[in-house]
Amino acid sequence: MSASGLYPSLLLLLWSLLSSASSQCDHSSENSKINLNVDYKLPTFTSEFPIQNMVTLDGIIYVGATNRIYALSPNLTKLSEYSTGPLRANETCRLQTHNPNTKLDNRNIALVTENIYDKGLYSCGSADNGICRRHVLYEDDEIGPKMVDDEVYCFTDRARLRKGVDSDVVVSASGSQVLNVESNLIKFFVGNSEIPGNTATPNTHTISVRKMKTSQNGFTFFSSGAHMDLLASLRGNYYLRYVYSFNSGPFTYFLTVQHVSKDSTAFHTRIIRMCATDSVIRRYVEMPLQCISTDKRRKRSTEDVKVFNILQGAYVSKIKEDTELQKQLKVGPNDDVLFAAFAKGKPDSPEATSDSAVCVFSLNHINNMIRRYMQSYECDPHEGMHEGRESTYRLQITQFLPRLEYWHQDLSHTLLTSITVATVHARTVAYLGTSDGRHLQVRVILFSRSSSPHVNIALDSAPVSSSLLLQDQGRLLVATGNKITSVPLIGPGCDQLTTCTSCLLSSRVTECGWCNGRCTRSSQCSSAEWSQEYCAPVITKFWPISAPLRGSTSLTICGHNFGFDKTESFRSSMVSVEVGGASCKLDRHGGWTELQCTPVFNGNFTIKNKDVKVTSGTKVAKMEGFAFGVRKFKMYIF
Repeated sequence: MSASGLYPSLLLLLWSLLSSASSQCDHSSENSKINLNVDYKLPTFTSEFPIQNMVTLDGIIYVGATNRIYALSPNLTKLSEYSTGPLRANETCRLQTHNPNTKLDNRNIALVTENIYDKGLYSCGSADNGICRRHVLYEDDEIGPKMVDDEVYCFTDRARLRKGVDSDVVVSASGSQVLNVESNLIKFFVGNSEIPGNTATPNTHTISVRKMKTSQNGFTFFSSGAHMDLLASLRGNYYLRYVYSFNSGPFTYFLTVQHVSKDSTAFHTRIIRMCATDSVIRRYVEMPLQCISTDKRRKRSTEDVKVFNILQGAYVSKIKEDTELQKQLKVGPNDDVLFAAFAKGKPDSPEATSDSAVCVFSLNHINNMIRRYMQSYECDPHEGMHEGRESTYRLQITQFLPRLEYWHQDLSHTLLTSITVATVHARTVAYLGTSDGRHLQVRVILFSRSSSPHVNIALDSAPVSSSLLLQDQGRLLVATGNKITSVPLIGPGCDQLTTCTSCLLSSRVTECGWCNGRCTRSSQCSSAEWSQEYCAPVITKFWPISAPLRGSTSLTICGHNFGFDKTESFRSSMVSVEVGGASCKLDRHGGWTELQCTPVFNGNFTIKNKDVKVTSGTKVAKMEGFAFGVRKFKMYIF
């Protein structure tokens, strides 16, 4: 063969190498593109002191802050306030041993409402050494609410307290979870944290249940079996933090972060379940919860699994209208679901790192697991707690309940501090707070490629508090440091969403649509082109740039929004392709970003142009530069 006969082969090889180097579509999704610099003007309330808790009663918002209790209107206008500190020793609800001339700040540990007697508010502060104050808010519904400072008194029987009766000592300065479970009486379930190095509040019980006395001057225990405590040998040495509490059906639950065992230096999260109707702690179970992330593309191995062991926040909600999520979780419209924000802890430490994930647990699944382990006796008698006397069961399940994370991909450098969940337009949305003061909103879709936030805004430099408050007006109150911000559940606006894809994927929640290259609400679009249905396709490149006429060359087209609509599925019926005027049969697709097709020639086909044309829905994209050629053969004679 002559040297010239080698050139076509060499050129073909070089072209093939160059083509393969460039013949890859960029599959990075547009739907995660969000402008973090957008600033929205939102209603706020600013306190003189750091805010710890928020509750609502009959539309009025009550705020527990250091040294203050505030009553706010739904639009965050201050209605009244009550000063809880700083306090001297003789001003507290319980005699103190500190210097009588020294004033102590009074941090709000718990804020609880009640509805049975006069509608009231209990504010429990750190300076009152475990005692709560009762604010009488309503004595006559026709008259309306009182100011939060009108009628306030220490909720204790001082005579009984002096005799050493400790049922009025409710909370701990290390932190507490107080849950009011009302039936025909007011009953407080209380979990008090035990943090080594913190000054302990005298006479507090680790976990307890107490009822309000009908005389309305304190609490009483039903019996000595109404509380449990850490063993004396563990107090001051064993880390136990109560993070969240809730009531669901016949049960009361607490979520904790604590040592794996009394002899372990590792930490994990547990769920505690008690019967809400019990007057004493007779039926008590603990079980570890674990949130894990794994590479779903590979067969799971120990090395692939990342464990998020430190609970940061949680929220329990029904998902009545979101039938899609109900099917994924295998729950009904009236079943409770636990949404939990976890972080990866430092080794042998309860301190969280900036690596977070969100996991979703069905309460039915948790209860079924508890039942199964109890029936198989894979439980240990509870270690570390002193029960006082024998009861029906007090058990610790040592086998953890793992759950694959619902969302982690955007949180690998983020420390979540809070979570709440709401249903918006029949879609479940998670509202997340971060340690750097950001507020995120993301739709909950299990196993979805588009689980990226449609809202990610900076509220403050202070961390978002775990105390969030949903309002009936379709807004969420978020506390950061001294400030409360009111954020719409549908999101504060559309300007953060910079691409049509991200705009439309969020549209079922945000009410946004695409208008002349911008994401807006319909009222902000003067054009008739506002759409919540389709995005125009975009071609970025294709190859090869030529092919023999009437050949069977496969053409690859890269771009965006091919067959895309807001259902998040590729719809081939929406897509048609033409090459040089010839129809191109769709062979395969790579989501919304890649198409592969083969030209189809009918009859006496005539080349009309050099365009590659993609039609998606009613929108069209074109790119020039393709050429059909006639096959030419050279004969070499040797």
